[in-house]
Amino acid sequence: MAVATELEADRNLLLTVAEAQSEHRWYYEQVRLGSFPAFSLLRRDGVIVAAEGAIDTQNNNTYGIRIDLTNFPYALPKPFPRGWALHPDVPHKYNDGSLCIMRSAQWRTNFTIAFVVAKTAIWLAKYEIWKRNGHVWPGKHQRH
Repeated sequence: MAVATELEADRNLLLTVAEAQSEHRWYYEQVRLGSFPAFSLLRRDGVIVAAEGAIDTQNNNTYGIRIDLTNFPYALPKPFPRGWALHPDVPHKYNDGSLCIMRSAQWRTNFTIAFVVAKTAIWLAKYEIWKRNGHVWPGKHQRH
């Protein structure tokens, strides 16, 4: 089975090369994050360190999420549950408790925090299916 290495994304969730390299990147990030008004950027000592918010699923569940932005945009941000616990047997999570929304080798610096929120929403939809269908993860899989 071939493993995909590149991801496709809605252009509204990506930055142009100029935006990604701009000194105003955080402005462009905030604009893109506007697609998810429940999310906001969090600062510590004047530095943006995380994004936090909630995602509503089609099953009328709401999941709090905190996205760790350590080394952003050069490293894959890590979405963590906030205010709820993952099922202990769930696949597609890392040992630190973060959700595996994609492989770190697939991360590109023009991906945005809004892109991470969108990928997290997809993960949550699959998680709810997994919980209902006897613990079979739906869709394609990639090795971690």
